[in-house]
Amino acid sequence: MNNIGITGHSQGGAGVFTSISIMEYKDVYKTAVALSPTYEESALAFGWNYDLTKVNIPTLIIAGTKGDFETQMVIPIEKMINMYNKILASKVMMRRIGAEHGQMLYSADGYVTAWFMWQLQDNEEASKAFTGDNPEIMQNELYQKRKINFNN
Repeated sequence: MNNIGITGHSQGGAGVFTSISIMEYKDVYKTAVALSPTYEESALAFGWNYDLTKVNIPTLIIAGTKGDFETQMVIPIEKMINMYNKILASKVMMRRIGAEHGQMLYSADGYVTAWFMWQLQDNEEASKAFTGDNPEIMQNELYQKRKINFNN
């Protein structure tokens, strides 16, 4: 019970944020990953409520860049940055170049696995993807708009 993580894609990403921000059992989670999450305004329009300012666990957000919102459901970068900025806990954000919305289910698997190995198993090798003077994600040319903040 001390090492529970949660992940979701698209509306499941909104479900992740709902679960870790406003649900009564939000405190059981140690970490979260949201893949191409439904951004706030869109989620609210569907009745999927969450409050990013109440997220208090380390969170990884990953989305693709290929396509546009209307045809490929790609989260607009400005919406993604706004979401990232509202999270007060430790966080990482990045966008997979050339990946479509649906491809994020598997395109970022290595980073999702490393995140959970680090956060839930204290795996030092996996942590190097995100930490240190030269985190691996900052060197990976398949990603852009990478942001890391562990100072919260």
